[in-house]
Amino acid sequence: MNAAVPYAGSPMQARKVARLRPDEQRAKSARVAIVISLFFVLVIAAVLVGGRAVIDPLLQSAAASRDAKRVGEIVYSMPDGMFCRHLSFDNGTSELIEGAIDQCPNNVTKRREKTPLSFAWGGR
Repeated sequence: MNAAVPYAGSPMQARKVARLRPDEQRAKSARVAIVISLFFVLVIAAVLVGGRAVIDPLLQSAAASRDAKRVGEIVYSMPDGMFCRHLSFDNGTSELIEGAIDQCPNNVTKRREKTPLSFAWGGR
């Protein structure tokens, strides 16, 4: 057995650490702090990039399925103000689908009469 080679935690190593000057101890602890902080920065960056790579496709697929089911309804009155035209816009296919022409609710014609500068077909 070779007695000149100390093993980790030996009394010789403890004496060597105790013999370090205070400047050397501060420098060593500063190096350890820098290495640990760089390691944590690396781990946090990996979690952010990896987390986004995993979560982003899930969020996009959920948003796409929700948007594909949305249909917007467009209702506007005809020139006479008695009938309204119904259209629907499908977000999934980007189609404008024409619906039926029904009688307008009473409040549409009342609103038109109250506004003096309303739109009029062919009017000046």
